[in-house]
Order: sequence, then structure tokens, then C-alpha cells
Amino acid sequence: MKAVLQRVKKAGVSVEGKLINSIEAGLCVLIGFEKEDNIEKLKKMAQKIVKLRVFGERFDKSLTDINGEILLIPNFTIPGITKKGTRPNFQYSMPPSEAKEFYDKMIEELNGYAPTKSGVFGAYMEVEIINDGPVTLILEV
Repeated sequence: MKAVLQRVKKAGVSVEGKLINSIEAGLCVLIGFEKEDNIEKLKKMAQKIVKLRVFGERFDKSLTDINGEILLIPNFTIPGITKKGTRPNFQYSMPPSEAKEFYDKMIEELNGYAPTKSGVFGAYMEVEIINDGPVTLILEV
């Protein structure tokens, strides 16, 4: 499981030109699931996302410390391999039917810690963010 986490002042996701969800201060997280992922990894990733100290001038506050929100965007390209050639290889990406279940479980898990809004699984989305920092990290469990 891999995620690209961005600290944002605000973020939103649209499908077919219609705003689906938006957040104010918090984290925009693009998440990709891999074939070998399991519920234990999912819970570990959720805790990492909400407990990671990326807020405050000294990176001494977490999402929960600032009462921030999460915008969780499903992104099957995150686990893509780009070491060879010029086209990404998605051999390790979880199949869509399983990934949808994991995505729904991740939303549920994150909502236990902080308000979490979602994109639309399988849809072509436009994600608009206003970076704060910018602070961008790649998480892997």
C-alpha cells in the first residue's frame, strides 16, 4: 500500500465538472493498493496518516492535533513501477474489485480518527489543491 500525502489549505475533487467533495485545512491523500495488501496494513496506514506530524512550524502537530480533514483519492497508478522503459507497469496494483473494497474500508477506518471525504472509485477525477508548504510525502506500509 502506497500513498502520496499532501498538506493542504484546501482541496476538492470533481467528476465531470461537478464538485463531489472538498475539505479545508488538512491532508489530501492519493492512495494505491497492491495485491499483497491486507487489513493489518490498511489499519497501519490509516494510523500513520492521522498521526504523522506534518503540521506546525516545527512539524510537531498531527492532523488530529489541528482538527483537520482528509480528502482520500483512489489512485491505482500509485503502485506503478517506472524503473524500466517509458510506460508504467501496474503488475502489483490490486485488481479493481478488491481495491474498491479496500478503499471503502480505508474511508471507514480514517473516519474513526478524522472527518474523511472521498473521491469516486474508478472515475476520471480532477483534484484541485492549494498546497500548504508545500509538504508532500510518500508513505508506504
